Amino acid sequence: MGRIFLTLIFVAFALPFPISAQTVSPPPPQSARQALLEMLFGKGENDFAKHLPEDARKTLIHKGETPETSMILRISTIGRQIMAQGEHVETFETGPSILVANMTEHENIDVNVEHDSLIGETDEIELSVHYSKDGQQQPMPVVPSLTFTFKQEKDIWRLTEVTAAAHAPLTDPDYLKGLRKQQDDDTESQAKNRIGAIAGAEAAFVGKHPDLGFTCAMPTLFAPDPNANPGEGQFDPGQGNEEWHGYRFALSGCEGNPPAKYRITAVPTDPDAGLKAFCSDESGVVKFTVNGKPSSCFSHGKPVNTEDRGTD
Repeated sequence: MGRIFLTLIFVAFALPFPISAQTVSPPPPQSARQALLEMLFGKGENDFAKHLPEDARKTLIHKGETPETSMILRISTIGRQIMAQGEHVETFETGPSILVANMTEHENIDVNVEHDSLIGETDEIELSVHYSKDGQQQPMPVVPSLTFTFKQEKDIWRLTEVTAAAHAPLTDPDYLKGLRKQQDDDTESQAKNRIGAIAGAEAAFVGKHPDLGFTCAMPTLFAPDPNANPGEGQFDPGQGNEEWHGYRFALSGCEGNPPAKYRITAVPTDPDAGLKAFCSDESGVVKFTVNGKPSSCFSHGKPVNTEDRGTD
């Protein structure tokens, strides 16, 4: 940065004098896309409002209002928030992307220009938002898009209309596969979390009632404790149901007096869904297997904390 600054100083002083005698070309007129970038990312106090139609500006922005009190001014802070939260954010006045934001080391947000249609004094810019992780685009239930319509008035582009839409390409095989995977991941996560909650409740129960041992009765396991403080006690996300979120949960193996062992399994209700099966026992370790069979889960299952390293 220092080298560039010194170069600019050198070039400036190297220009022949008097500088006033030279012809200075006026800057090119601003494009509608540049106006949109200025509205969303400009740092000037009036960068957003000056591109609003006069009626909208007078009606929606009153003297003394701030982004905290005005909805329209709050929109003007979205771009600045992205700039502040992203590790690296870059905007583009031309090309297929208008914004690329590295939110974290692994997560990116790309805002693409679907079309930029200039017809006379009107320009329509459609943007679509995409999310990627580790370089792979992640499926979203819908692909959000925004269309900004500008009209040129006395060399200033005014934003006359904003249209929000959600695109769901139901004939795109890749989109459908991605959406199915997202739904399956959520279903498996719910089952895994409930198995963990049940294992934790078993440990708490036997800790309070060593004379009773483990229990295979879900209502007993999650029964309210009248002596517990507000917010304490065990919570069952499945509310005692054997079938929940595409899985069938079963407690077994509570034998002995008092029972010193138990088993809890979560098996997909649809055996052909390709979902993982989950299990746990008195060890408290939650395991999974990809073949959906509870028997192999106990003998060959992997602890859930190794899921990111591969599956069997």
